[in-house]
Amino acid sequence: MAEQQRPAEQEEDQQQNDHGWLGDLVRLGILAWSMAILTANYLGIFKQAVDPTFPASLLTGTAATYTPALGKLNKKKKEGTGVNVVENNSKTGIK
Repeated sequence: MAEQQRPAEQEEDQQQNDHGWLGDLVRLGILAWSMAILTANYLGIFKQAVDPTFPASLLTGTAATYTPALGKLNKKKKEGTGVNVVENNSKTGIK
């Protein structure tokens, strides 16, 4: 049988799915704009050279949001493992 999610997890997943399309649309717009500015600058379309630092940083930052959710994967792996602290009469340590 599949594990059932807790109500808080279900609500969080639902909130993420509700506005997912809007976030994707904004990110795609930012990607398109930054690629257009960088391309136009490198092709010499602008009369003055434009500093490509800002559009390049937007491009890399926005593109990085499309990577797999590594934080969620690591969180799931860590749920099963933990640190057990033992407080005996002897020194406190980690087992």
